[in-house]
Amino acid sequence: MRKIVDRITAFLTCSLMVAMVLAACWQVFTRFVLNSPSTVTEEFLRYSLVWLTMLGAAYTYGLKKHLAIVFVARKMPERIQRTLDLVVEAIILVFVLSVLLFGGSQTYRSAIGQVSSALNMPMQYLYLSVVVAGVLFVFYAFIHIFETIKKNKGTGIHLES
Repeated sequence: MRKIVDRITAFLTCSLMVAMVLAACWQVFTRFVLNSPSTVTEEFLRYSLVWLTMLGAAYTYGLKKHLAIVFVARKMPERIQRTLDLVVEAIILVFVLSVLLFGGSQTYRSAIGQVSSALNMPMQYLYLSVVVAGVLFVFYAFIHIFETIKKNKGTGIHLES
């Protein structure tokens, strides 16, 4: 399941990046060559960047390639490191559930009926990116928690002792 989600997320982020590069090139071409700038590319790029950021952040977190300050934690015994990993994942889970999922769904609902000016796109599609990223973060957080627990069982480290 994880490989499927990883591949879909990677495909979407890469495709979105390609579309953004093409749209930016089109914007430059229409502005400087045709002297008639495109009216929709700026808004498309802005909204695409939001989606790219949210999907990319979730994907990066899932691969554990995100920024992490581990200098102090890695100086501690392995048992404490694993416990700390679980605590950090739990904090991330609480944050994601409250901010991305709860807050994102509230924002999504409040945007129903609004449309963007240039693209004439329903604005809830923009805010859906927060909810989708939240779901991905929760998915990856549970995977990280289960992997940490599995490592603890494999090494004979028990968190309750």
